[in-house]
Formats: sequence, structure tokens, C-alpha cells
Amino acid sequence: MKLKSFKKYIGFFVFFYLFLPIKAEEQIDIWKNKNAKENQNTTLKKNNDESNKSLNPNAFKVSNLNENSKIDGANLEGSNEIKIFGIYDPAVNNFSLNMWSETEAENIRSSIKRINNIKLSSTATTLFEKTIFSFAYPPKGMTDKEFLNLKMDWMIKNNRVDLIEQFLKQNDTFPDKKKIIQHLVDTNIAKANIKQACEKINFIDKNIKDSYLEKFKIYCLVFNDKKNEAQLLFDILKEQKQSDNFFNDKLNYLLGITDKTSKKVRDDNLLNFYLS
Repeated sequence: MKLKSFKKYIGFFVFFYLFLPIKAEEQIDIWKNKNAKENQNTTLKKNNDESNKSLNPNAFKVSNLNENSKIDGANLEGSNEIKIFGIYDPAVNNFSLNMWSETEAENIRSSIKRINNIKLSSTATTLFEKTIFSFAYPPKGMTDKEFLNLKMDWMIKNNRVDLIEQFLKQNDTFPDKKKIIQHLVDTNIAKANIKQACEKINFIDKNIKDSYLEKFKIYCLVFNDKKNEAQLLFDILKEQKQSDNFFNDKLNYLLGITDKTSKKVRDDNLLNFYLS
């Protein structure tokens, strides 16, 4: 069998295996709609040839993508500024940019909810990831932002740090980006791996305005013995009234401005608990 044909069968298998009823100890109907199989097959056949034409001419062409390429929320022509976010080129698995566009939003919501409540095998998990994280239109009746948040929430819930980092590398700017960056930071703070946590601040761009991440960035500058830069950002943070007395006390001590610090412990977030 030729490799191209084999990949085509694998592509269809992803849909059949993950988004149709699956059996473990009992059958779980992931799609409540019994006609999901026919609908998805029809959608794929109908839209496969059209999908590559649906991108704005100024956006990246899907056929030229690979896992190291970026689409960065490509605008879709005639779709009221709908943006798509993902990790994988759909063409690699013989998918289409339109593979979700004829699927009702509620079916996707309920399916993700069901998947979150069952334990998938490693193979099923990989197939699910290749499907849901391929660049594609959002489902019918779902905004691009909601579709994006479903993906981010799944990565956070399953602590998929590897996928989060791939997602951040593939998509420069997107709504609620700070949410998954903070998860990366907190995951490493919880492990007391501050060096690695500080490496994640490279994902913070100028468009992200978040006091928690800014505080951590300042702490990382101190941690890396860049106190002058830390002092500058610290002053800006205070001017913007984004700091607080607890953080001010700890930073003044770390910067050598004061020779003692409060013994007060705060556990409202991981950064404050660590600084305590």
C-alpha cells in the first residue's frame, strides 16, 4: 500500500475512533447524533478540495505547513475575522480546514466533556490530539474564541505542558494567552524548578498585561542577577499600581533596599507562597 493511501486511512480512522461511539467496559456515545458518521464523511469529501482555497490569500497556505510552521490565527476570507489556532497542519493527516464547520457546536462541547470524564488509551489520546489541535474552522454556532478556550482548557486540565509549549510556538497572539503561560509558570514553581519556570517568561509578549506574570518576570530578573532591569520594571509596576505591599516588601529585600522582610505567609497564589 502506498504511503499516501495509508496516511489517508489513518486520517479517517482518527475521526471514526474518537468522535463516534467507543467501547470500553460499556459503550460511550461521544456523539449523541447517530448520523455523525455520515455527516463527517460528507463534510470531509465535500470540503477537502475547497479548504485550501478558503484562507485569505495573505495568510499561510495550509499545504505548505508542517509541525514547525506558524499560521498565527490566520483570518478566514468572508468569515467576519474568524481566526484559527492550532498546532498541526490538517493536510498531514488528510484532514480539512472545514472538518468541524458542519458539526453543531453543542456536539463538540458535549464530546469534549465526555472525553474529559473517561480515560483514553495513549493511542486514542494521540489521535484525539492530532484531530482537535489541527488548524480548522470552529464548529457551527461556536466562536473562534470559545473553540480556542476548549483547546486551552483541555491542555491545562490534563497538564499537557508539551502541547502548551508547542501551541505557544505556533501561535504568537491569541485571546487569554496569559492563562496557559501562567499554567507553565505555576507548574514549575510547584516543582520548585524556578530556573525552568523563568525560561517560560520568554512567551510573555508586550501585548500581555497581567500583574501576576509581570511580578514573576521581575522576580526572574532578580533570580538571574539582573537587578537593575528588575528595579526598572518594579518601579513601572508600582507606578501602574499593579503591585501590592506583600510583593513590595519581598522585592525590596531581594533587591537589597531593605535588610529585613516580613514573616507573613500568603498562599493565594503559587508565586506569593514561594516568596513567603
